[in-house]
Amino acid sequence: MLTQSLLEITKQLAPSVANWPRRQPGILMVDGKELRYGDLHSFYHQSRQIFGERLYDFESKNRAPVILDCGAHIGLASLYFKERYPEAHIRAFEADAALADFCKNNLIAFGAKDVVIEDAAVWTHDRGVNFESSHDDSGHITNAHNGTLVRSVQLRSVLDEGPIDLLKLDVEGAEFDILKDCGKSLRNVQNLIVEVHAMKDNQSKIGELLENLENQDFRYVLGDLHQAIWMPSSSPPPFRHCNTEKFIVTVFAWHALN
Repeated sequence: MLTQSLLEITKQLAPSVANWPRRQPGILMVDGKELRYGDLHSFYHQSRQIFGERLYDFESKNRAPVILDCGAHIGLASLYFKERYPEAHIRAFEADAALADFCKNNLIAFGAKDVVIEDAAVWTHDRGVNFESSHDDSGHITNAHNGTLVRSVQLRSVLDEGPIDLLKLDVEGAEFDILKDCGKSLRNVQNLIVEVHAMKDNQSKIGELLENLENQDFRYVLGDLHQAIWMPSSSPPPFRHCNTEKFIVTVFAWHALN
């Protein structure tokens, strides 16, 4: 069992993580504390990005920023935010019940008991939604009949409750419908980090998503682009640099302070 710091464990896993079986839950001892995971591959990539590359780092003048962690998985992002801003008020949402339990256990183990964790999917309404659990980081809302009905929370209603210092949104494709539904309520968000999953043949929604942010007076940059070479490609681009037309990109958006 590995018992070192998070970054030391991530470094040790790097050469062999691709060979580990997928979706096998386990426990790591991180600085003497138990950290539970549902998929070692997902843990590795998230810990490398969040703690190694500091993908979610942001500057706030508020010592106790209000943060929404949507798609919390096992809680690594919330743990990072609490490390960065110990007085932060964090509300985390995770639709996969097993991962939500891991998230709760991890946050308690690492002293972040004040993070509010909801077993729910953020969505466009609060009437429940069909969710396909995978126990890794690719669980998603689905129209298929093989999903499970889970509780949903309308994100727009949450934003309407008051100012949000950071909205982090990693919801495996549901971001298009969610942000469209939020509309003008996004003006209550100071900073936004959204992982955009361009995995379907029709890519026009990305333009709509960015236009929506522009309409709500956000400035934004795109970063952390990954070509989704693991997805089947129906229309490969005619460019040597591009192996597929499908990709994941992170949008970093903010409202400029006056």
